[in-house]
Amino acid sequence: MCIIGIALLAFVMGDVSKLTDFFSDKYTMVKINGKKLDDDYRTRLEQMSSLWKIFYEKTSLDESDMTQIHDMSWNQLLEQNILEQQLKDLGLQITKEMKEEIAADMLASLQTQQPNQLLQRLVMFLTQQLSAEQAISLISNIEEYKNNPNIREVYNAYKAIERFALIDMQRARYMALANDVVKFSDEAAKFFAESNNAMLTQAVTFYPSGEKFNELTPTVTDKEIKDRYNNHKSRYKINENARDIDVAVFPIQPSPEDLERIQDTVMNRATRMKAAASIEEFNISMMQGQLDSTWFKRTDIQLDTLVKLIFDRPVGSFIEPLQYENSVWYYGQTYGIAKRPDSVQVARLIVDYRSDRNSGSDRTKEEAKNISDSLKNVLQKGGDIFALRYDYLGGTNAADSVFWVSEHSIYPQLYNAWLENNVYIDDQTTAFVVFQVLQRTTPIEKRQFAIYTEEIKPSDATVKSIRSQATQLQAECGSAEDLMTIAAQNGVQVMQGKDITSMMSSISQLQNAREIVSWSFNPNTKPNAVSDVYNINNSVFAVAAIRTMKSKGYSKLDDVRTAIETELTAMKKLEMVKEKITEELANASIKDVAENYGMFLMDSLTLTFGADPRQNRSIENTAIGKIFALPVATPTAITGKNNVYAVSIYEMKDAAEPSINFMMERSMLKNAVSAGGRNENIILEGLKEKTDILDQRYLYFAR
Repeated sequence: MCIIGIALLAFVMGDVSKLTDFFSDKYTMVKINGKKLDDDYRTRLEQMSSLWKIFYEKTSLDESDMTQIHDMSWNQLLEQNILEQQLKDLGLQITKEMKEEIAADMLASLQTQQPNQLLQRLVMFLTQQLSAEQAISLISNIEEYKNNPNIREVYNAYKAIERFALIDMQRARYMALANDVVKFSDEAAKFFAESNNAMLTQAVTFYPSGEKFNELTPTVTDKEIKDRYNNHKSRYKINENARDIDVAVFPIQPSPEDLERIQDTVMNRATRMKAAASIEEFNISMMQGQLDSTWFKRTDIQLDTLVKLIFDRPVGSFIEPLQYENSVWYYGQTYGIAKRPDSVQVARLIVDYRSDRNSGSDRTKEEAKNISDSLKNVLQKGGDIFALRYDYLGGTNAADSVFWVSEHSIYPQLYNAWLENNVYIDDQTTAFVVFQVLQRTTPIEKRQFAIYTEEIKPSDATVKSIRSQATQLQAECGSAEDLMTIAAQNGVQVMQGKDITSMMSSISQLQNAREIVSWSFNPNTKPNAVSDVYNINNSVFAVAAIRTMKSKGYSKLDDVRTAIETELTAMKKLEMVKEKITEELANASIKDVAENYGMFLMDSLTLTFGADPRQNRSIENTAIGKIFALPVATPTAITGKNNVYAVSIYEMKDAAEPSINFMMERSMLKNAVSAGGRNENIILEGLKEKTDILDQRYLYFAR
């Protein structure tokens, strides 16, 4: 019984362990204010990906695309949940009816002068295959296609656009309320009115980083750094977990032996090509089948050297082996020349027939053949295709039956038939299509050629050797410092990534390093850990080490010491420049000081206390406040945030009469405090800081 009891306890404890994982956030990807949103995030990601593919005309997305899509999806998810909670707390919720109204307004906007820009782009994409009416009809009934795999991308893209519209509305409603709570008392408005005077001045801007001040070299003590850190800790707050990662890279490149072997192969094959009875025979011997019959014009070839070898020598000339950017060898021979139109305009008549794929037609194939032959005869005798075509459009629009076709956009046999015949019948799967050629572009010289390539890539033995080097370094390293030291001893390049966050895909100049970033954020990965060997895009082997793990919260002093020292050095130099300019102003005019430093003197410059920096000739606001406290006709050097200013006041002007009830002054104050989009971002950032956020999106990439 005792044994059975122990076994039962072990079984129960095992289940408890599993339950603990289930109820913990160990495998939770996204959580906001206690709400798990993994499925919502994946849905947004899928919808945003479809929108991205359609708008950028891509069939697949690379690492750079996905990084941007992840960021957009996350920011959208976070913002929408925060806004919804804020609106809910205010007793305002977005109902199903309101969402339907937003969708209806989006659709209705397409008929106005200000259409929804995203939806308009989606409709334009659809009109590549449908009429405008059909495209709008599809969008209007988009929910009917939710589970249609052929329309899935369009459905997802539409839902992404709909979500953008919803968030725009939520943001507008909340920000209108948030900005409306900014109020200013009569005393504040009156003070602003009395202070908003102007002055006529001379002013010069001095830049501490300029060569004239190179001799000024401030020093910073360790005590000053510590005091700055203790007094301004909030400035060094980390908003997102980050890593400093060192990566030793081993480029997968061919060895000298590989290069020699590849070159010998190319030269031998080129020699065989020249000795062959014909280029056709050589092509078959290379297992290439029949020669390509495609014709090319000069501008079709992108490589200038090849252009000259193909078009500037007699037909039949050999193209000697040519190496391109250490990536590929080219060699071959030209064999055809002709003057051919680059495009043809044709009109078509479609005579369909009944088949398994077209059961709706009333004609047999034989009947359709007889009709198409009859139409061809009529056209060859001068018949008007535009008078005939309306009865033979095969369900297409009349306008779609006339089109221009470039040579490389259609299969060669049909294009050649259009060059040889003004009227031609093409036997397609479910119809006979009667084409009449309406126009041809002016013939230009084109050529045919056979080009053979040999990729310059490392052999399997070389790849194995490079991987072995990476494995050896990995085995010898026990820390990030070891990796730096051993890599340096062996001449191995190390890339150092600073402040790498969990959803980044590059480390310094190393692109597509997603696997390394995910490894660095794995809960089991510790500081100084050394990774396995990674193969990145078959172009480089990489071994990574975690130098520093930075957790969300306040930075450690040692992690920000250099940044603080840089700040203090800049601040001290600013004061040193001010002191130097002050000394010179004691013995020279402001004009002479400006000329001495080669700086522009802004004379008869009007400064206004309440104006923005652009109106005050880019003088910083921190300096403006000091300038308005200066006495008249007393040249003085003062500091801004980044620059030093020498200022002399000619005349102080009284402030203008205040508006009734200080209405204008209140508006100016409100604009200064809550300036549009900038203020919205500040509000959102403030709300984010108060939001309980769990961001473990790196789990999305977990294998």
